[in-house]
Amino acid sequence: MTDRYQIFSAELGARYSSLPPRLKQLADLVSSNPDDVAHWTVSVLAQHANVQPSTVVRFTKTFGFKGYSDFQALFRERLRGLASSYPERLQTLRTPDKTTHSTIDLLTGFHRAAATSLNTLQEKTDPLALDQAVDILASGRCIHILGLRRSMPVARYFAYLLLKMTIPHQVIGTESGMEEEALLTANSNDAALIISYASYAPKTIELFQKLEQRGIPIVSMTDNKHSPVIPKSGVWLQVSEADFHGFRSNAASVVMVMTLATAIANRRGSL
Repeated sequence: MTDRYQIFSAELGARYSSLPPRLKQLADLVSSNPDDVAHWTVSVLAQHANVQPSTVVRFTKTFGFKGYSDFQALFRERLRGLASSYPERLQTLRTPDKTTHSTIDLLTGFHRAAATSLNTLQEKTDPLALDQAVDILASGRCIHILGLRRSMPVARYFAYLLLKMTIPHQVIGTESGMEEEALLTANSNDAALIISYASYAPKTIELFQKLEQRGIPIVSMTDNKHSPVIPKSGVWLQVSEADFHGFRSNAASVVMVMTLATAIANRRGSL
């Protein structure tokens, strides 16, 4: 992932709430489909976002690009960066037409991606940061959990573990459209876990900022130091998921929330 793309993602999240409705539609689409944007023409992107091509051009210029070609170059640069960081052994499973993989080839590829993710987690986790995260979360009256899109299954699993350990918690989801109301019960006696990776969901960034404004201690699980969801306290856990054919593993994320839930329960004396 290039720094330029990270900067754009952070700016998109910071400005999301102030964008007109049509530009929000585009923001949602490009943040959730970055691989596709690298290949779509302006008319195809406009069609998927249900806007006019002129709106796409206006969107790109709103964020300082000269035009659509300049904007798309950022996403192509991102793809090249992702491809260059894939583990070498995964490259041997790729074929020119991407149609000849057997099912066992797919299993092998996903297994290797998961194993790479777990090895990286073991190597890069800072023990001090991990203990700080547990301290913050264990001290909260209620743990608010925010993870959307690809992070949602991880957030739900963390909530499931806390439920089994009788630890008060609340999942901040968008299914009901009442995520703003859910935040009304949060205060500085609580704690929050934010789970978000590039490309960062604008709604996650927006809700993260509102949690910070309410003075809630936050721990973030994210992928790099440039992430727009790192709290002011600076307490964050680096979790990087390997990729196979555009599908990123959640293996490291699941292991991290299992670790957090168990450690929190131990700290609170709930086991």
